[in-house]
Amino acid sequence: MLRVFASGGSEVACESGAALWYDLETPTDEEESDVEAALGIDVPTPDERAAFEDSARYYEENESLHLTATLLGRREEGHLISGPVSFILAKGKLVTVRQVRPRAFEIGEKRASARVTSAQNGAEVMLALLDGAAERLADVLAEAQRDANALSARVFDETDTIDLRTALRDLGRIGALAALVHDSLSSMQRLLVYARASKGKYGLVDARLSALARDVNELERIAEQMQPRLSYLQDAVLGLINAAQTNVLKALSLATIAFVPPTLIASIFGMNFDGMTWFREPWGPWVGVAMMFAAPAILFGIAKWRKWF
Repeated sequence: MLRVFASGGSEVACESGAALWYDLETPTDEEESDVEAALGIDVPTPDERAAFEDSARYYEENESLHLTATLLGRREEGHLISGPVSFILAKGKLVTVRQVRPRAFEIGEKRASARVTSAQNGAEVMLALLDGAAERLADVLAEAQRDANALSARVFDETDTIDLRTALRDLGRIGALAALVHDSLSSMQRLLVYARASKGKYGLVDARLSALARDVNELERIAEQMQPRLSYLQDAVLGLINAAQTNVLKALSLATIAFVPPTLIASIFGMNFDGMTWFREPWGPWVGVAMMFAAPAILFGIAKWRKWF
């Protein structure tokens, strides 16, 4: 899908001279060709956008600046995912190529990208989108921190009965989301380093780049600090699961102590050996019953003395 925006956020035709931002979302070959013909650029392929080496993500070609960052977004409806988003500055205009749907790209009221409407050139649009992406990452990171703190309080609260398997799944979800945020912030940091080195030729404002770089660095530091906390919480949940399994094994051991000795004694008394005449005495059954109660009692006493439970 191709959307073309002019100054003020209004949509225009691709051939319009007022076009300021060309947004390609999962584009077709025809849409890519239209943008390439309009600006004289080469739109990177999905494989080129997915590459991790700096030479494939940050370069200049045909008087255009190509920058690619990994941002959080969605595909259709579903959970947050990350994907490459390419920013191409050429002739004072911006081209974005993506397959995910970052919230910063949603032009509309009360969205982080609302500031795009005041942009006067492609460089300002790109900075506005990056600002919106950083704000969205900050919101996701803050939400992950709140969820982790709430989960930690529930796990360590002795008065709260918690399903540890559910807690482990929630913790995995939080950890995966925090990792995606960290990857996106790291990618943005690398993009900003290259953008600052090329700012003079493409109208990028150094003050805004520096402020955005500081924000991204701070968010990345917070994301890095979350990893040890999440690892500790995961170890705690796994330890509690292991303790719960140990308690189950203790209960099974007590059942074994309680029922196996009487079963053995009953089996012995059920033997029809001629030499065991006292089994047939009137007092024989009472001796067997007494032994059935005495054997587990003795075993319980030994286990308690050895502090097995």
